[in-house]
Amino acid sequence: MLTAIADEIRQKGKIEGKIEGKIEVAKKLKDQGLDLTLISQATGLSVEEIKKL
Repeated sequence: MLTAIADEIRQKGKIEGKIEGKIEVAKKLKDQGLDLTLISQATGLSVEEIKKL
């Protein structure tokens, strides 16, 4: 039971880490002036999400 909970927590952490990584890349690309559509295609984030960064 506790092992299953620990595994679930680890999995959620991995997912959150991947999302944070995509956001960080998107911020850097946006700061470099790359087209938002290209950033969206590269990161999987929506153009609206990127605009908010």
